[in-house]
Amino acid sequence: MANNIRIKTVERLEGLLMQDLAWRKKEMLSLKILVEKDKADGSILLRAGIALLCAHFEGFIKRASNCYIGFVAEQKILYSDLKENFAAIKMEQEFRTCSRSEKHSVHKRLLIKYDDLFGKKFMERFSEDKGFISTHSNPSSEELKEILETIGISSDIFETKATYIDSSLLANRHRIVHGEPSDLDKEDFLITFEMIMKLIEDYKDLIIDAADNKKYLRGEVHGEQLSSPYSS
Repeated sequence: MANNIRIKTVERLEGLLMQDLAWRKKEMLSLKILVEKDKADGSILLRAGIALLCAHFEGFIKRASNCYIGFVAEQKILYSDLKENFAAIKMEQEFRTCSRSEKHSVHKRLLIKYDDLFGKKFMERFSEDKGFISTHSNPSSEELKEILETIGISSDIFETKATYIDSSLLANRHRIVHGEPSDLDKEDFLITFEMIMKLIEDYKDLIIDAADNKKYLRGEVHGEQLSSPYSS
């Protein structure tokens, strides 16, 4: 049975994210202590540690993003008042069908359904078993940027760390999970630890700010909603 979660308020959203962060941070901090005490810089612990840090990074980004979409869905707002990304989420399957067909009748049905959405409310139910967002087990800077586009939040949170995320964090993760040798040392682990701790905390703040200031609304500027082109 699907484990549905109702996230009706910003406080509930923040509580869920803080709860998720708490156990992740506890586990990462415990791991950091073990690494600092370990005297073998090239040990299995470092490889396992980097993989676990990456897993927590990917896991929290996915969890927070899904919770945000779930929160917006609970506001029961018309698609015409929401940013376009929410209609795109709703119509994902239709886009896939359309991309596989050259028939104009199929394209026409997509346009009709898209037009019909604007009189309806975004009310998708968030389930732990089937979220809206996936990192596709590849939390590259491009994938993270795409997640921000999917949830409709503008931010350069990952751009400043893009080089490190792709050339170091992700590269190390891929080598480890594919069983390839690596020359990681404690400094590599500690740098990764600090970066991930900061990024997940910053991402939590970004999500809460977007919810609190209603940045999911179409034409939102500094917390104020501009009129929708579809509203009367």
